[in-house]
Amino acid sequence: MNDLGIPEFLIEYLAQRADDRADAVTVVLASLTDRERRLVHDAAVMGYVQGMRHPQRERIPKNSRIVSLVVQECLAFPDLYPAITGYVPEPLGAQCGLSEDEHDADDCEIQADTSEGDDHA
Repeated sequence: MNDLGIPEFLIEYLAQRADDRADAVTVVLASLTDRERRLVHDAAVMGYVQGMRHPQRERIPKNSRIVSLVVQECLAFPDLYPAITGYVPEPLGAQCGLSEDEHDADDCEIQADTSEGDDHA
């Protein structure tokens, strides 16, 4: 037992379950296309941001209203949510004239930066 009185086998079990869940997420994300991963990223971040901004004890709006609010917020910051807004950085679009979807379809030698290292929330 540790200082909290929790048996070691239970701590090990919980740690293993956390690792299993993390591995399952990795498998699912690896199965998605780059665009799908970006959509999941943008929607998850915006959902979290909107959830943090939601006043306590206020009724949660209907799904259609939530979707509308999230898309409005994404449109307000197109460079932060490019999978939703279709934003292509100016230099990329200026170099070849293709849309983001055309880049995703590998119609261009120049690829957009789709790194997930940016946390803009």
